[in-house]
Amino acid sequence: MPSQADEEAHQLSYLQKHLANILSLLSEHVEGESEESLVLTMEGFEHLGFLIQFGDKGSGGVPLSQAAPFFANSDPDMPAAPVPVSQVHDWLLQTIASSLESITEKVSAKENGSPSGSDQDIAMADASPSSAKASPSARSPCFVEGVSKSSYVKQASDLKSSSVKVINCHDSTIYILAPLRYAIIYGCSDATIVLGA
Repeated sequence: MPSQADEEAHQLSYLQKHLANILSLLSEHVEGESEESLVLTMEGFEHLGFLIQFGDKGSGGVPLSQAAPFFANSDPDMPAAPVPVSQVHDWLLQTIASSLESITEKVSAKENGSPSGSDQDIAMADASPSSAKASPSARSPCFVEGVSKSSYVKQASDLKSSSVKVINCHDSTIYILAPLRYAIIYGCSDATIVLGA
């Protein structure tokens, strides 16, 4: 089983690799513009909150739009102006690269026996330029692990947190019928996973 740091690094690398495609799905086309014709609204940007969460460990998290420099401090009564996708892409890549670097530093400090860096969870986007820290929800996630060749159901009453990790499930159908802040699906094959309330 991979360590927490390995898992976080894998997730960040995956996000880094597929970020352009994810942003293109969330973006809107602006007519009349030639270059930079794709923009991202604050609402579209908030959808990334399913993949990326900012905030100090133990807090409810900071809305993604408040962690980003281009939407921070927007007036809630007035919609923020859309931002070019290239600007969002560059900022997120920088944040992810900083997080990967931070994970590497923490792992090497741990391997070298350095007392800095306790056994805290390594966060999804740990080193943001806006000094926000990404983290899992205040409570540890619910785990669904090792389900094989069967169906499995978890309802809202079965969950103690708003996050779930589905790990190493194969040839199965898994239903997580609860409102979730985020979900991590890792190491599964030939599995159908249904999330949501």
